[in-house]
Amino acid sequence: MVDSFSIDYLQAKTRFVDLAKKINAHVFSLELKGTKGPKGEALTIDLAVLGDVKCSTPKNILLHTSGVHGVEGFAGSAIQIDLLSRLRSDENLRQRVAGLKGTKIVIVHAVNPYGMAWIRKFNENNVDLNRNFHLKPGSHKDMLSPEKRNTMYRHFYPTMVPSSLHCCEPCCFYGALGYFICRYGYGKCKRGLASGQHEFQKGPFYGGLELEPGPRLLVAELEHLGLSSSNRHLTRVLHVDVHTGLGRFGEDTLLFDDVALLEPLRSIFGRSHVVDPRGPHGDLGALYETPGSCDTLAPQLLADAPSSPTIVHVCQEFGTLDNISVLRAMVREGVAWHADRRTPLSHRTKIALRGAFFPEGDAWKERVIARGRAVLEQSLAFVGLEKGRRDAKAA
Repeated sequence: MVDSFSIDYLQAKTRFVDLAKKINAHVFSLELKGTKGPKGEALTIDLAVLGDVKCSTPKNILLHTSGVHGVEGFAGSAIQIDLLSRLRSDENLRQRVAGLKGTKIVIVHAVNPYGMAWIRKFNENNVDLNRNFHLKPGSHKDMLSPEKRNTMYRHFYPTMVPSSLHCCEPCCFYGALGYFICRYGYGKCKRGLASGQHEFQKGPFYGGLELEPGPRLLVAELEHLGLSSSNRHLTRVLHVDVHTGLGRFGEDTLLFDDVALLEPLRSIFGRSHVVDPRGPHGDLGALYETPGSCDTLAPQLLADAPSSPTIVHVCQEFGTLDNISVLRAMVREGVAWHADRRTPLSHRTKIALRGAFFPEGDAWKERVIARGRAVLEQSLAFVGLEKGRRDAKAA
């Protein structure tokens, strides 16, 4: 199982594309112009399309995305590579997927290839792509309006962008965070930081002032593949977006903002992993809304769809370290990156950030693959893939 994990972006990308081609998937590579990886490699968002690949107006679409947060992409990439590997080795499964009439399965590898290649959570412009997917023109700047502006963030900003990693930095960081938590409460602090902001370009969780080049390329390709309001045949869409860094180590939770999705998600994935955003959250701590998140792509693209399709979207989040440790790793990497955008991957800040979102050890990796498989199988069933003989016996 752990063999599906890659050591770096280039290996992950190469394995994903090669496997997709070997099972005759339709492969599309969307290159980010003007930037390269640490080895000089082209940075691409790669798509593998399975199912009824020639259908221009599919009835059902399953969308699975990885790497929106760059360094977090190693988990989602491994889940996707595991699926392609199983399709290659299991002819029965491959034929059943290929026989899905009117159904497209779109696997998107590394939505933020820059972040995955350079071990960053954010992209080449320091934009958090999971706060950037506002598709309506002008909606990014609208987030600066008095009604939508994240006014809490300005209190935290100086702590989030220290001038250097000086010897007193740990005391300053923990001292400031302790003060804010005592003054405002943990939940309010977490929401004020992590829900995103569009004002401070150097700070973490910056959503940008326009749709970034990578998301722009991806949205255009998805519309071309049938995820569009012009597709009058569309009846059912499911989007699973994989992330890491929140929750108990090695355990996954299915997160969403819209309460109306609670029962549909539970009917697809069961009750145990679907968290009610209104209830107690245990090890997750305080939850927060993320306007402009990648998993809201489908409802935005299909807002005016005449067929009124059923749209279900969710973030599959795998736990790693505690929230404070993850945040500090993010802040320290940001200091190093702003000082030198070619900070080597061997730098201590890169190593710490990688460990915060992609822990070493087979136990964590095995859990990611096991739960990633389970969610993908449930997702495939939702868009019409029936169990084969071997699957039925296993069940």
